[in-house]
Amino acid sequence: MTEKIILYAIIGIAVSTALAFLTKATGKSVAIDESGQFNLRMNKLYGIMGVIGLVFGLLFLIFLPLTTEPSDSGIWMAVILMLLIFWGTGIPCLMYYRNHRVTFDDNSIVATSVYGKIREIKWADVVDIRFKAMSGLLILTTKDEKVKVHQHLVGLSKFIEFVENKTKWTHKELKIPIGKK
Repeated sequence: MTEKIILYAIIGIAVSTALAFLTKATGKSVAIDESGQFNLRMNKLYGIMGVIGLVFGLLFLIFLPLTTEPSDSGIWMAVILMLLIFWGTGIPCLMYYRNHRVTFDDNSIVATSVYGKIREIKWADVVDIRFKAMSGLLILTTKDEKVKVHQHLVGLSKFIEFVENKTKWTHKELKIPIGKK
């Protein structure tokens, strides 16, 4: 019983620490580039967690079947479950880290989705903004287009500053967690 309490406490502390680190990085200052734009990228922790998930999944795939008889169907169910858990979280984390980015200036927003699809909208065309807490996405909608911005982009506070200046929505209205500058 005590071991379970300790295990759950360690998991809780690790998750809370990771989320605090990710939220703090959203408040990091970002510099304007040569073309007059701000470039936001996903936190490196996403890349690290993605690689760890892929490696753990691969280790289960290789070593779990070696520990028992090859005909044991329970082992293969365990392997499939472990692959779903580790690759199911690792692959999306790695995809977000490699693909998702947002570039913006006074006129427009260019967002690259987790799948690498690029969308561009103008600040003046934004008709709705919603924050979806379950997915962690800030969704900016125009008449024709939707742009999704992840809550863990490094420097997101600068983007939220632009949202407040260029649209009618505020940080408090959207209820998006961002770190302090």
